Amino acid sequence: MELLFFIAGFIVIALAARQIGDILKNTGLPLISGFLFTGIITGPYVLDLISAEAVRSLRFVDEVALGVIAFAAGSELYIKELRHRLKTIAWITTGLVVSTFSITSIVFFMLSGFMPFTADMPLPARIGVSLLAGAIFVARSPSSAIAIVNELRAKGPFTQTVLGVTVIMDVVVITLFATNSSIADALFTGLQFNFGFVLLLATELLCALVLGILVSRVLVRLLYFSLAPWIKTAGILLTGYLVFELSAGIRSFTHSRLPFEILLEPLLICMIAGFLTGNESRLRKEFLSLLSTIGPPVYIAFFTLTGASLSLDILAKTWPVALALFLARGAAIFAGAFLGSLKAGMPARDSSISWMAYITQAGVGLGLAREVVVAFPEWGMSFATIIIAVIFLNQILGPPLFKKAIRLMNEDHSKAKGLTATGLRDAVIFGACPQAITLSNSLASQGWEVRLALPELAMSDALPADVPVTRLPQSYLDPDSLARAGADKASAIVAMLTNQENYRICELAYEHFGTQTLVARLHDTALVPKFRAIGVLVVDPAAAGVNLMDYFVRSPAIAALLMDLNDSQKITDLYMQNPALSGMALRDLKLPLDTVVMSIRRQDNVMVPHDYTRLSTGDRITLLGSSASLRSTALKFDVHTEHALADMVEKAVPRELGEKPRTSEVKQLIKTPGQGNRERFNDLVRDCQVLDLDREMDHQVFFKAAGAALCSRLDLQPSALADMLRAREEDVSTVLAPGLAVPHIIIKGSARFDLLMVRARKGIVFDPEQPRVFAAFVLAGTMDERQFHLFSLSAIAGVALDPRFEQKWLRARNHKALRRLVMAKGEEGQTTLTPRQNNQEPQEST
Repeated sequence: MELLFFIAGFIVIALAARQIGDILKNTGLPLISGFLFTGIITGPYVLDLISAEAVRSLRFVDEVALGVIAFAAGSELYIKELRHRLKTIAWITTGLVVSTFSITSIVFFMLSGFMPFTADMPLPARIGVSLLAGAIFVARSPSSAIAIVNELRAKGPFTQTVLGVTVIMDVVVITLFATNSSIADALFTGLQFNFGFVLLLATELLCALVLGILVSRVLVRLLYFSLAPWIKTAGILLTGYLVFELSAGIRSFTHSRLPFEILLEPLLICMIAGFLTGNESRLRKEFLSLLSTIGPPVYIAFFTLTGASLSLDILAKTWPVALALFLARGAAIFAGAFLGSLKAGMPARDSSISWMAYITQAGVGLGLAREVVVAFPEWGMSFATIIIAVIFLNQILGPPLFKKAIRLMNEDHSKAKGLTATGLRDAVIFGACPQAITLSNSLASQGWEVRLALPELAMSDALPADVPVTRLPQSYLDPDSLARAGADKASAIVAMLTNQENYRICELAYEHFGTQTLVARLHDTALVPKFRAIGVLVVDPAAAGVNLMDYFVRSPAIAALLMDLNDSQKITDLYMQNPALSGMALRDLKLPLDTVVMSIRRQDNVMVPHDYTRLSTGDRITLLGSSASLRSTALKFDVHTEHALADMVEKAVPRELGEKPRTSEVKQLIKTPGQGNRERFNDLVRDCQVLDLDREMDHQVFFKAAGAALCSRLDLQPSALADMLRAREEDVSTVLAPGLAVPHIIIKGSARFDLLMVRARKGIVFDPEQPRVFAAFVLAGTMDERQFHLFSLSAIAGVALDPRFEQKWLRARNHKALRRLVMAKGEEGQTTLTPRQNNQEPQEST
């Protein structure tokens, strides 16, 4: 009965902790700070609403929560999303683990004489306690890191690396803690360090692995059953609790029956089970969903109880020790992150910043501190008080430092508008009627970048206040005039003028801009086939209302989504531009739990997706989900342009061009290419030959055609050029992105460089297993043209990063339009033009 009274009172306090946490969160403090603060205030040292006896009676809450924390930590380690940066992650993780564990263990040992609970311990015991402290200080906070990344909409190689390191560190720290727990237990019990001890330690780790696999099987079987969600939730909680009870039972049994103890770390067992269930099971999504549901109430209870259990009398005496440990940990993280980043190949400046991302600690660190209380009750509470004080400081200062690091690395996109930087939420509306103005206001209210374009003579009495308006000249039906209105960059164009004007606007956008979505309002149904022939979505005002009512009758849910009447769910299109996700099956993609992939459009083919559908760079994906989830998914699909360009150029550089350029060299060239390089490249594009291929061919036949086209300019035999291109392709593929190939070779001589542009409407087969190449750029230059060669590669790669490049390239009306697509942009973002461009075009090659 007394236990039920404690539980009832604790539930009321935990509910209050939730409210206090929300209040403190609005001040910028982490959410768990409110839970800890509530526990301290209601604990035995202040209001005594949670007495010391209640804390001891509620220890089972710790064990249940620790099981959930370990399951979640294991499930966060998703190998398939980390594989592309494993080398960098491995070096930084190694540096952080070695430096943090070594330095903080030594400092803790040196300060142990100033702590009441360790001052009288024998030397071996003080070493054991120091090893446990060092292991806990290695821990990070994935949840805090992910929250900051989502808040700043951060993306780029630095952010990806930090998330990978942070997640892997939880696995490392729990394994390290399990090892050190056994070592500390041996030091306390006087067990000799010999081969027998090493064998015992290896046996304990092996048994933990086996039990983790068995627990994973239990979880999978539980998920397979057709049970109510609350029953499965209770099963997960009970499984975690039983793992702790089993571990305690084995330790107690071996202590009384054997000359040594067998300590199976329950956190390690649960983490292994969570990792296996989260990576291998087809029920991964349901498992993550249940953990997400369990998490908030469990964490509130755990952190509130942790605050109540703090020994404030010990903390009052040892706060200088906690401060010293906090500073020592910060110095260790700086050293480890700096050395690990340098070894991974990061520039010195970036390496000196990276430490700011790894200060934060939270759930796992607190969980390990509480685990010490369970495993070593004689002194564990005093030990946990100091550790929790250090974690509290790390949790307060860590997030602001991580935000600063993201901004210093130029990966903060919190001010970017719309879902993504790939241009999926910007529209130009041509029209002056009330419907056009209403539409522009509606799109703007939903986060779209909207521009209203009005012909010069058009009149309107109620122009929108928050939508930019562009006045078009009387003769505006040409590409340059439409581009001045922003139509060249818009993802959607809506034409609401006369039928003739609407068709001309859509035709120009189709041929010159590759616009994804073209919408036109028509009053003459006879013109519908003409518009649809160029991919225009036609709206007939007379039939639109009837069709919408038909949808509301036959499928109210779909109609509500289309009309944006469902506030909790939205439909949007995103481009998949992240090369790290290319080739990944949908079943392996870690999307938010409330997000569904509805369709995938690839090279004008629409696919109905299933679990085994593999993503490809450039896919246009239709998703259904909440606004927050769609923003998170957009961040995952997007790409850091500067890094993507540098990566593409590095992979493309031929060995004959000399030493492979470092990422920093390529990034610097991309940032400051020099006006001379830009103008020279544009001149090269104006003068180069263009091949328009109207039949399918393989790359061998293509190389012969390319050799024949370039031979006269380079004064080389066509067969020799074809052989060089073939040898280059055999050395390493020159397909830089789906649909784009840049074969490039080094020729003998000096001061020679030429370019051949190719449009292949039916495709060139470079690899039967990959999409056909529709755009090829053949580069040939001498060794002394290294810098210009690199610039040319980066300029072409930059063009290919435009998600609409394929449409623009295949739809371009003539070779002049193709050249305009490729010309390098100036600082203002405009194509660099010279008077020569207005003169007669050079003879086109066919």
